[in-house]
Amino acid sequence: MKPALRIGLVAVSILLVSSCAAPPSQTPDAPASGALLAIYNARVPLDGVLSGGQPTAQQIEAAADAGVRTVINLRTSRETGFEWEAETVERLSMHYVHLPVGGGDGLTLANVEALDAALEDGLGRGPVLLHCGSGNRIGALLALREHWLRDVPADKAFAYGRANGMTSLQPKVREILELPAE
Repeated sequence: MKPALRIGLVAVSILLVSSCAAPPSQTPDAPASGALLAIYNARVPLDGVLSGGQPTAQQIEAAADAGVRTVINLRTSRETGFEWEAETVERLSMHYVHLPVGGGDGLTLANVEALDAALEDGLGRGPVLLHCGSGNRIGALLALREHWLRDVPADKAFAYGRANGMTSLQPKVREILELPAE
């Protein structure tokens, strides 16, 4: 990666993290700028990638303003609350990738490889916003990606997934990685 692009991605990552350390404000009088990328369960699992739960339309607009160029959505069509998203992302001249991953059954090598390809393509365009409903699927897929595609030991890959949003999928990922139950 070119040094200038890497510096730009790190700068956007810092902006994104500093602006999204807490969940969105629940007070109706909160200023719009206070909600800048305050995405639920926000993390920066990779340079140039902001991940977390479902963003609002305003958070996607703020992401575009902050330099995000690709949005990757892991939610399935059975879930609601993102019907507007593809149109909004494309209207803002960002690239939209819908990679539906349905819970534990969606933790497959094919989905991990598809996410890896989407991340590679997305990062080639600039910073990426990666989301599901809560961040749980992201952490699970990233754990499997680390182990299956990067040869990271299972225990370290599991810890990486947990640090990046994996919660209720931990037992399934332990099983897949052949780790002992907690």
